[in-house]
Amino acid sequence: MKAVLSRASVVALIALAMASQGCLVPWAKYISLKRKYDEAVRELAAKDSQLADANTRIDQLRDQLKAKDQLIALYSDKGKDADERVRRAREELDRIIQRLKEIQDRNPGVEVVDGTLIIKDQLLFALGSAEVSEAGKKVLADVASKFKGTGETIQIDGHTDDTRVARPDTVAKFGDNWGLAALRARAVIHILAKEGVAENRMYLRAFSMFRPRLPNTSPDSKAKNRRVEVMFFPESAIEPMKPAAPKPEAPKTEAPKPETPAAEPAKPADTK
Repeated sequence: MKAVLSRASVVALIALAMASQGCLVPWAKYISLKRKYDEAVRELAAKDSQLADANTRIDQLRDQLKAKDQLIALYSDKGKDADERVRRAREELDRIIQRLKEIQDRNPGVEVVDGTLIIKDQLLFALGSAEVSEAGKKVLADVASKFKGTGETIQIDGHTDDTRVARPDTVAKFGDNWGLAALRARAVIHILAKEGVAENRMYLRAFSMFRPRLPNTSPDSKAKNRRVEVMFFPESAIEPMKPAAPKPEAPKTEAPKPETPAAEPAKPADTK
């Protein structure tokens, strides 16, 4: 049976061993050193934990920095792509303006302002009408010859002066200046489409009397305000409008045939 040593016996043996080696340490000093050792061990463990947390944070920061570098590279590529698109758009716009100037030189009554083709209504329409005149058709055919088969998006704007629609037949056709401006813009689209410009590249807007070029203070200024403006947007700047895909038709089911009613006896004709 093994002997069980008391704590006092263990302490005495340690003291005896230290004394035999000429290194007797008082018990109180030993306890103090032991406490300092334990505290140092705890501090070291805390430092190790803090170091592990710092390493984790460093890894997170490295990941964030890597993500930022990737984002910067992405935006740099997008910026280069945007710069290239702007460059192409400017080149296309220069070509558009050159074509518009050629149209202007050939057609009196047509004006090019800041890349917009302005056609006076006197050249296109009779008073109170949305039917394109023969002279107007020739101008629009010239426009179509320059822009059919190309990729620009085309915007057609209808404008009137501030003289309101009043004649009964004109009111019946258009309702008001909004209707007159819209139907004149639509008539221009129809002619351009007939001359070969793709319909899905065009759209219209109507401004009635509310976007005048000049104050409506004289017959001459009113005449300049009555107009159709045609604008062309480069393909590289704006995606051309595409028609919506047709929805598939629902399967047709035959309705049950109604029963044939029994023939009624013929009624005698009414007489006066």
